[in-house]
Amino acid sequence: MLEGHGDDVHAYPNIRFNFSSNVYYKGCNEKLVDVLQKEIRSKLNNYPSPTAEELNKKAAFFHNMEEEQILFFNGATEAFYTIAHHFKGATACVFGPTFSEYEDACRAHDIQINWRARTTFEEATVTDKLAFVCNPNNPDGTVVSQEAILQFLRKNSETYLVVDEAYIYFTLSTNSVIEQANHFERLIIVRSLTKVFGIPGLRLGYVVASKQTIQQLKQKKMPWSVNGLAIAGGTYIFDNYTQLHFSKEALLEEMDRFKEQLSAIIYLQLLPTETTYVLAELKKGTAYDLKNFLALEHDILIRDATNFVGIEGQYIRLSLQNNKANEALLTALKSW
Repeated sequence: MLEGHGDDVHAYPNIRFNFSSNVYYKGCNEKLVDVLQKEIRSKLNNYPSPTAEELNKKAAFFHNMEEEQILFFNGATEAFYTIAHHFKGATACVFGPTFSEYEDACRAHDIQINWRARTTFEEATVTDKLAFVCNPNNPDGTVVSQEAILQFLRKNSETYLVVDEAYIYFTLSTNSVIEQANHFERLIIVRSLTKVFGIPGLRLGYVVASKQTIQQLKQKKMPWSVNGLAIAGGTYIFDNYTQLHFSKEALLEEMDRFKEQLSAIIYLQLLPTETTYVLAELKKGTAYDLKNFLALEHDILIRDATNFVGIEGQYIRLSLQNNKANEALLTALKSW
């Protein structure tokens, strides 16, 4: 894992407001917390199922897929490493700048990376065995259309395309391609429950793909990687998905107001985004200095985005938080 690739709140013990994480800012639902508290004793005393297979039925029903098309992991990151393990020694195309774990997973399994600009995705012709695209993208919040993904699959019929949909529930500007796994053998969708349901410490993600691909990934997967509490949490989530889920429309309206307020900071140049986080270019100073100023002087954490491959210049990423946190950030930014 690249140093500082994501939320490093552990390095700053006094942080009050964390804008560096793209997790839903209201956090874990209290009803889910109650379920986990009730389950903790029994889950600690027993081994979980080796591949969390009981969650397959829940997710399959939710997505209208077959159980054999789904495989759960200890967060989406384990999924990326398992996929890379399966394609060990191949080449991969990564459309960036984007999430660093695709690169890290590939390098850990001797996969040569060919970088392509994300803006070229719709017209791309590749010869690599594997390709990664994040939709919506991290760090800039841009999206590619469902049709663009299908076009890529038709044009590059020998390439396995991994679509990272960790933030698909934070946008209204594109749609999931999960149902297309029934029609494209080389489509692999990675989902995360971490961001949507505020459980980054629990770690729970899954892959949706063809039966053959899932069987191949299962052979590379470490047993018992999904712990018992995560399975209990996932079961409750899928049984109560609608009640636990937030309103995308309301959240994006909040984000519009937040972006408008940020735009008033004269040294910030916001990039277009279709989700609840935004990449901003600094017109003065460095991202490193601003991050340290906010963390050490105001106990506010932001994401220094300068270590994303393909980003040139000084950029920070900010994720929507509650009104109190947003106001504190705006005040601190104005004082820099």
